[in-house]
Amino acid sequence: MKQTILVTVLLTCMFAFSRCSEDAYTEKYTDPNKVTDLLMEKVMTGVFKTIQDNWVQMGYGRFYSYDNLYLANFTQSFGRPYSPTMYYNGWSDDGSGKYSSLLSATGLFKKLEVMYNDLTDVEKPAYEAYYIASKTHLYGYLLSMIDLYGDIPFTQGGMVAATGDLANSNAHFDHAEDLYEMIITELLAIGERFTQVAQPKDFTVSSDFVNDADFTRWQRYANSLCLRAAIRIASQGIKTELGRQTIASILGNPERYPVVENNDENILVNNVTGRPGEQNNQQGFDEGNGSNNCASDDMISRMLSNYDRATWSGSYQEGVDDPRIALLYDMAVKEPHTMVGYPSYVDANGKTVTQNGVAESSIFRGRTYEMPESVFESYSSGAQGFSLVRHNGLFWNNKEWDHQIITASEIWFIKAEAYLNGWANGDAKAAFKEGVSQSIKLFFHYHNIKTEADNDKGEDGKSRRGYVLNPAEPDDAWIDAFAEARWVEPINPVHPYESQLDAIITQKYISYSIFFVQEAWNDIRRTGYPSGIYFPTVSDANRPNVPVRLRYPTGERDFNKNFSEVERSGFNADDFYTKLFWAK
Repeated sequence: MKQTILVTVLLTCMFAFSRCSEDAYTEKYTDPNKVTDLLMEKVMTGVFKTIQDNWVQMGYGRFYSYDNLYLANFTQSFGRPYSPTMYYNGWSDDGSGKYSSLLSATGLFKKLEVMYNDLTDVEKPAYEAYYIASKTHLYGYLLSMIDLYGDIPFTQGGMVAATGDLANSNAHFDHAEDLYEMIITELLAIGERFTQVAQPKDFTVSSDFVNDADFTRWQRYANSLCLRAAIRIASQGIKTELGRQTIASILGNPERYPVVENNDENILVNNVTGRPGEQNNQQGFDEGNGSNNCASDDMISRMLSNYDRATWSGSYQEGVDDPRIALLYDMAVKEPHTMVGYPSYVDANGKTVTQNGVAESSIFRGRTYEMPESVFESYSSGAQGFSLVRHNGLFWNNKEWDHQIITASEIWFIKAEAYLNGWANGDAKAAFKEGVSQSIKLFFHYHNIKTEADNDKGEDGKSRRGYVLNPAEPDDAWIDAFAEARWVEPINPVHPYESQLDAIITQKYISYSIFFVQEAWNDIRRTGYPSGIYFPTVSDANRPNVPVRLRYPTGERDFNKNFSEVERSGFNADDFYTKLFWAK
């Protein structure tokens, strides 16, 4: 190994990661192999940590602002009010924070790659695990960024940090379709490599907080991520053959390519005190007017059998309706009322009552762009007319919530779509039903282990946030019957299925709910489903309708001398309406 590279990376690690204490380095410096092991361990952990905040962790920056106040405008995963500028995000419109973290993670990975490539063929097998684990996790983030923007400067990106070559600091852009082929091809190989490579002694739970040093989980991660990428490009575009062949290979050879199939195998970062996944999930959702935590009518109306468009609401019928709704949202008051000064309001009978006298919350109601402004105002005072993301529920204030990356329900819905389209051999309905089952069970798992009791913060002292399910958890027979019915028809006729694919993506949309907003947007752009989601045309000339991609951050446009490379036939980098190659 070149000593200059070792020293450069060693200094970088010492600066970046406080865990790299002087004693730790001194202890291992006498053995060159231990030095390599230590360095690669630290750089791998650095890659993971750089990715964590903007892609994995349900923290303030990603979850409480970027996902729910921006990308949710394109999916209705959260309830958003109509506005002439509703397709904007005021403070991070181009996603520059996410973009910068990808570049930083890429730079760290390229350092590790240089170290690995500088090893002899005899040395490489002992350290390959660091390299392929870092690549797998980075490819997950890269994939999500391609799906936001399109072309990304990746294969030549991050090389300044790795080599110090300032003369070639402007990375060339890779075409999105080429990056997809690279990701899919390499992930297929990586999944198998995790069954063959040695596990370094410093590849431990402390350095690998993604999969806790479990190579079987890394294998499932690589294969499941590959399947996510393959389904994205299989429907239409110039890479459909690659997508369909990959799907057939993975699903046709489950022993060779195992994927996530139950919630115990979900790819996630544990919410553990003292580790990078630690998150209290207790800040960001305000309790006031529900501006960033309101339920979506498009979600509510697909979960209640007696949903009434006249009142934009429905009451929950135990044993009939989708039980996930009671875990996600609190309830709202049925009748609209007008505030005349907090904490009092005028009820439907013209009587002025105080906050403590508000009618009992009894229905679920979400916001929608279709709701007239006057109706919206009549329901919105104090947010009592709208269901909000549930306090002390399965996510908010639940310190047991883990940061999900790939879930079993997603993989089963991908299987259902693949079987339905004949891209692999299998039972589409059975896969669909298993997807519904794994989703419901995951919701109830986190609800049942929540760290704080339901908060009875309702004006009647019991109902708004204290809704209790009976029975406490649906059994397998009930879930099977519920899923069987959803395959045949939606829960109510308000949003009728256009196809069986509509049924699959609708349940996938509900399963994603408030937690995977970008993945929901990917499916909407790729398939056009769930059908019936309404996006109005507004008066703003720059963004009159829902975008299909994001513009590149200003810094990339202004400082990368190769930015003109993204301007090619059929693709306008500054246009929010230039479809990505896989989009419908």
